[in-house]
Formats: sequence, structure tokens, C-alpha cells
Amino acid sequence: MKNLALLENQQTITSLEVAKMVEKEHSNLMKDIRRYIQKSAEVKIDLGGFFIESTYLDANNQSRPCYGVTKKGCEFIASKLTGAKGVAFTARYINRFHDMEDYIKQSGNKISIEQGISIVKFIADDLNVNTASRLLMYENYCKDVGIPTGFLPKYEHNGNRQMKALSTLLKEHGYKISAVKFNQKLLECGYLEERARPSGKGEIKKFKALTDSGLQYGENAVSPYNQKEVQPLYYMDRFVELYQKVV
Repeated sequence: MKNLALLENQQTITSLEVAKMVEKEHSNLMKDIRRYIQKSAEVKIDLGGFFIESTYLDANNQSRPCYGVTKKGCEFIASKLTGAKGVAFTARYINRFHDMEDYIKQSGNKISIEQGISIVKFIADDLNVNTASRLLMYENYCKDVGIPTGFLPKYEHNGNRQMKALSTLLKEHGYKISAVKFNQKLLECGYLEERARPSGKGEIKKFKALTDSGLQYGENAVSPYNQKEVQPLYYMDRFVELYQKVV
């Protein structure tokens, strides 16, 4: 099941996933959704069952706004598209929601809250995610099962260890090597490893994660596109050292 969640007891996919489906920048889709909400409010139509405010962690480990988009919301967005793009988006979001429904039927939704929390902890431990991502996973689970999240601490990452995505750091330092080739060197040196997970359609999805050795140079953050995957982020103050070790 890819990038699917239950928000406020409704099946949703995130606006980040929708943006990829419609081949649009997420910031532009956010502007569109806010405009839809504003225009609908002017004629006293509530789109609360279409778009649900949420957040995600960006490549710099900062909390950013997004929306949980319900099936109604997807239908609304699809109505604004024309031609092949509209047809393609309709097929994609229908498949996503079918994935969600199949998952719910298979699980039977019979696990207890305690079991659910244990599963979240197991996944967080297995992915070796950083503190911010771990808290985000717990927060999202609590929202899914209707538990208030006010008791959860708000994690602020130490500003002295600012983190950024690999492609950003390579560009900022002017290193003439692609992120793909640098990742391959990290894999060869044992700082990075490739992991796999099953998708909702029985396929195998691969992603990269920092190993124990690599964690001295960065952290594994939950991917904003799929919480079953991680996205390695690297410490700015140690990136030159890492570069010199692998290149």
C-alpha cells in the first residue's frame, strides 16, 4: 500500500502523492487546493470532506504543510483536468483507494491499539529512523485510531547538526558527481544499504538507508512520499569528511 493513510477516519492519499500523479509541483497543487477551499467557502460549500490539513517532513527535516486528499477530493481535482492527464489521474487515484480498501479487508482492522503501537515501534526500529521521524510515525498512528496527540513532544533538531538531502549538498559544495554515482560509492563503502519492501500490488519496491556506519554522517528520515521507506539526510558539518572518504 503506497502512501495511503486514514486521517480523521477517512481514507486519504497525501497531496504530495497527488502532485506526482498530476505531474505538478506540490507547492502549486497546494495553491490550487487552497483556492478551491476559498472559492467554495464564498458560496457556503464546505470542502472539509475533500481536503484535510496535515504535515510532512521535508528533505531538511522541517515540518511542512500538506493535505490528506479523500476520494471526493481526488474526484474534485480530476474534474479540473482535461484529456489524457485527467484520465490517467483518475485511474491512478482509483487504484490507490482500492489498495486501501484491500488492506483494510485483509487486516480486518482487528489489532488492538497496543499492538498497533508495537508495530509502529518495530517498523521505526527496523528502519532505524531518526527521532523526528519516529515521533511523526507515532503521531500519524494516533491520528489514525483517534488518540489525541497533544501529549507527544515536539522534536526540534539541533541547529548545529543541520541536515540536507544528498543532491542538495553535492550541488552546494560544487562536487562534479551525480547523486546516483555517489550513492553507489556509499553502497560500496558500507555507509549505505539497499532495502526492499512489498508494494500493495505484490511488487518489490527498493529504497536506500544509512547503515550503522553511515549514521555517523546523517540520519534516516521517513520518506514524505511513503512512510514504509526512509530518506537518508546528511549532516552539513560532516559532509566534506564523508565525501573525502568515499571519492
